[in-house]
Amino acid sequence: MKQVFVLFLALFALASTAAELKPYRVYLKPGTILTRLSDKKSFAIEKGIYANVLETNPSKRDHFLVYDKNGKAIYDTLADGVVEIEKDVQVLPNVDAEISYPPPSQLKANNKYAFFDTQFNLHLDRLGMSPLNSIYNQELTSAVGNRWEIRTLYVSTLPVNFGLGINYQTATWENDIDEVKLSILSFGPQIQRYIYQGETTALSLHLGGEFAPLYTTTSGTSKEKYQAILFDLGLEALWDSGYGKWTLGTHFRRHDLTLTSTTRPGSNPVPEELVINSIGAMVGYKYEWDL
Repeated sequence: MKQVFVLFLALFALASTAAELKPYRVYLKPGTILTRLSDKKSFAIEKGIYANVLETNPSKRDHFLVYDKNGKAIYDTLADGVVEIEKDVQVLPNVDAEISYPPPSQLKANNKYAFFDTQFNLHLDRLGMSPLNSIYNQELTSAVGNRWEIRTLYVSTLPVNFGLGINYQTATWENDIDEVKLSILSFGPQIQRYIYQGETTALSLHLGGEFAPLYTTTSGTSKEKYQAILFDLGLEALWDSGYGKWTLGTHFRRHDLTLTSTTRPGSNPVPEELVINSIGAMVGYKYEWDL
């Protein structure tokens, strides 16, 4: 009789364990790394998603299998990106766990998560400098400049992400007398929209407007200051590699200038409206974080 009772307890414990190991619903945060079981390739998700998961080790709960809508395990992931919502779902009426619902609005006050990405970019731009020929008595058509950019975007549930970008650019060229250096410090709002998103690659459009508190040209004999507004249109490709997220792209920029002062001998500081266009290539590194 005692052996039958022990066998009954063992079967009951096994049944309880099986019930506990049933896949359940969670929210996977943006940036969560998924590893495909079929080929062991890993990638990070751009947007948060809901999915059914199951712990591979219930005692540690540090590693999860991720199931598709047909109930088949196709990915695995670590606990860092998993937000458990099973208890919240159970109190909701008529919730079908097999339907993917959109993530909660991150604009609500009761949402404790805010997701951002910060990108560090190096640009190589060719600037059309002929509008400055009348100031420097030169026949220059273009100059090559380096531009360093830091951009932080809020990853929203809207079709676009938005944020702020800061740029610092320099370019030098020589005229008949001496060397001239262009210096630009600008910042302003940025908007990003993805037009393609794959497992490890993505393509996005970028639009920005910037104010330049510093826009000067300096030579050995004079210094000119400008009031400037800049507009930026870019196309960028993202690659999620084993060494982080890298971007390659191209940007077109328009500089709307007004000459405000000059120390050039014989020149009058009369405002003169100018337009400089530039186009260039860039490489960048993206870092994702949240609050």
